[in-house]
Amino acid sequence: MKLLTANRLTDGLVLWYADGQWVEDAAIATHLEDAAGEALKAEWAARETEVVAPYLIPVTDDGTPVQRELVREFVRANGPTIGQTTFDTAKQFKRDEVFQ
Repeated sequence: MKLLTANRLTDGLVLWYADGQWVEDAAIATHLEDAAGEALKAEWAARETEVVAPYLIPVTDDGTPVQRELVREFVRANGPTIGQTTFDTAKQFKRDEVFQ
């Protein structure tokens, strides 16, 4: 399983692919089978009209990024480690932190 993520072209905001669209909340990102994820990544990499630098994140069965990706993706999903806190991001989306 994998998650597809990218940055919005207009402002660089982190986005996640969910049910056919790009969303700001990592908690609702669609878990993709490997082949489907690769196809979507290739499609969006060729277009780059809404997002830039799409890539896939491997996740475990429970939806957590594999260990080598965990810290980076925690920060991307929950906000910076200074200024706006992960709690602020979770509160904005009315949820707990993602990838705890």
